Order: sequence, then C-alpha cells, then structure tokens
Amino acid sequence: MGILSALENVLVPSKRKQYTRVDLKEIFCKKAGDDFIRKFNTAVVGAEYSNPDGSDRQLPLQKLKPGERVRLIWDSGGADKKDVVYAVRKVKGDRLSMPDCFGRLNDKTAGDVIRWLNQENIVTAATVHKVTGGTRKRPKLGCVLELRTYPGPDPKK
Repeated sequence: MGILSALENVLVPSKRKQYTRVDLKEIFCKKAGDDFIRKFNTAVVGAEYSNPDGSDRQLPLQKLKPGERVRLIWDSGGADKKDVVYAVRKVKGDRLSMPDCFGRLNDKTAGDVIRWLNQENIVTAATVHKVTGGTRKRPKLGCVLELRTYPGPDPKK
C-alpha cells in the first residue's frame, strides 16, 4: 500500500500535500502599566470560522478571561497577500500553535499596528477586554481586545 500511495502523490495533483511558507513574527511588547501612548478596544474578527489547519477557534475562546494577555502574531503574507495580525491565546512557554489562535484583527487595525511598528517604532500589547456571545441568541463566542501602544525600544542601544 505504501508504493501505491507514493505513486498517487506523484501522479494525482489533488493527492499531493500542499505546503505553503508562512512568515510569522510576534509583535512583542514587554511593557505594561499606565505609560502607554494610546489605548482602545477592538473586536476580534473571524472567531466563528476555523483556522487554516482545521482547528476550531471557539475552543481557545472558551478558555479566555478578561484581563488575560494575548499574543499578536503578524503574518506578512509576502508580496501577493495582505498583512494579517492573528490573536493567539498566551500559553506557558514560547510554544506557538495554530489551535491557540482565536481570530484576527480587522484589516484597518492590523494595518495601523504594523505601520506603528515599522514606521513609528511603537509596539502594541493586547489583553482581553471581554468575551462576548455564548447565549441562546448568540451561541458563537466573540472577543473584544484592549490594545495599548507603547514606545518601542531605543534603536541606538
């Protein structure tokens, strides 16, 4: 059966595994406190859909609590795609896995966050403001993040 599977993978294009290169960067912000530049709330979009690997975004949303820190992961997408900033549940250690992703920032907010980082040396930290939904009327969960911007590290150091 192994030889037949190998031949299928070579001869039948739909059976080939498709690999895509993903260029992810974490928007790392170690700062906290009241010395922020700007603070605002934004809703996470895409929480009702599945991740590209098929994992359910509702599962990490069920574990989120208000005030919990969230990782912002920037997918630059290359030249042919737009920039996306994923919201990922923070877990112990540096492990990053797609099942911890529960949505993304909307296009305008993601563009602002990336512009601040690249052009203005401003980093963004995210915390959970509130988890929405989970009712009979709105059974799917959603999330509102509180974003705070801080001056980035001094490039001269």
